[in-house]
Amino acid sequence: MESIREQQIEALKTADEYLGRLIPAMEQVCSEIKGDMQEDTIEFLLQIIDGFNFMIETYNVTRDIVNDPEPLINDDQLEKVVGSLSEGFSKKDYASIAEELSSDIVPFLKVFKAAAEQKTA
Repeated sequence: MESIREQQIEALKTADEYLGRLIPAMEQVCSEIKGDMQEDTIEFLLQIIDGFNFMIETYNVTRDIVNDPEPLINDDQLEKVVGSLSEGFSKKDYASIAEELSSDIVPFLKVFKAAAEQKTA
């Protein structure tokens, strides 16, 4: 039977691979929202948000490894960012969603990816 730590490492490996695709997709959708919206931009955004939610869940089960020996991610700040993102969705304010994604979410995902790479190397 695998230990919890082994399961967390496996989750981080999955996150590292997934983030390699999610981060560029998120940057692309932000660019589309801020510039040239396509017919499928909102649908693409919703798929990306599903991926982001998956990464939040993964972070939640691996946070003790990610933030050891020093805190890399501020959970309170992350919670505020997710709240702002949710508010943007409730208002269908896609410009603020794109801003939140590019200014806060993508940097969080990059830190999470770097931590996952380091912890699984």
